[in-house]
Amino acid sequence: MSKAISPRVASLVQEFFTDYMTRQRSLSPQTVASYRDSFLLLLRFAEQTLGKAATAFELSDLQAKFVASFLDHVERERGNSPRSRNIRLAALRSFLKCAARRDLASLSVIEQALAVPMKRFERKMVRFLTREQMLAVINVPTTTWLG
Repeated sequence: MSKAISPRVASLVQEFFTDYMTRQRSLSPQTVASYRDSFLLLLRFAEQTLGKAATAFELSDLQAKFVASFLDHVERERGNSPRSRNIRLAALRSFLKCAARRDLASLSVIEQALAVPMKRFERKMVRFLTREQMLAVINVPTTTWLG
């Protein structure tokens, strides 16, 4: 029995951006740009820590420990907030779910990487306008229908 050949990460990433995100999901250009930035950061981090170029990066490199250290790097060394960290993780999770359909041999690694939890953070309380502020907004004279 021959060993199944796993698709290269580069081809999976290309398929993820060109087919899955734009054609199948019709995601906004802002979301695509955010996910692109996440992958650029991830691949640079992999090059620094693993010494692997983007073309040599494999799904087996996306161990849960590596993903967690990448997210710590994003938060600590880049100074990103927990929300930004979670956005990077969401991009990676979306990719991994897509890759799981194409590379069955890597399912165990993908499953472990998907188990990395989102980071909890404290949400700011929504402030309300005072009565005077509300009246000031309402009493602004406008001549347009939209106003």
